[in-house]
Amino acid sequence: MPMEVTAAAVDLGFAAFVERNTPRYLRYARAHLPAEDASAAAVTATLASARNSWGLILSRPCPAAEVWQELRLRVGRQAGGNGPRDPALAVLYGQLPDGSADSVVLCCRLGFDVSEAAELMGVETPAVEAALAIARRALPEFVEGGHP
Repeated sequence: MPMEVTAAAVDLGFAAFVERNTPRYLRYARAHLPAEDASAAAVTATLASARNSWGLILSRPCPAAEVWQELRLRVGRQAGGNGPRDPALAVLYGQLPDGSADSVVLCCRLGFDVSEAAELMGVETPAVEAALAIARRALPEFVEGGHP
């Protein structure tokens, strides 16, 4: 017999999602945005948006991917015309697909292992491995040694 999901269970699930991902989202945002308050604002707005549509997000194939895309968009908007904090990131995102560049930032710059980066972005581990391989071939200086 299927179990009925209560509002309290949904709230608890969202709270766990927020607790697990907020520090990781902040690290990603800080890599891109020059101001601490801009990073926090992007993450806060992302999570508020996710909370407002959590029921819909849960009905999607990968909730983590839905929220990750929202975060990426908000961080991009916050960066605006100023570009990333680090000019190397401009090169990275200018020469690689966004998923590959995100994989490099998460794994090489921020030190996430491949499986954690995949979980955060809502993709399978082989997708991050492939993205890193693409980056390694295109921009080995950003991947080798671990610090773009």
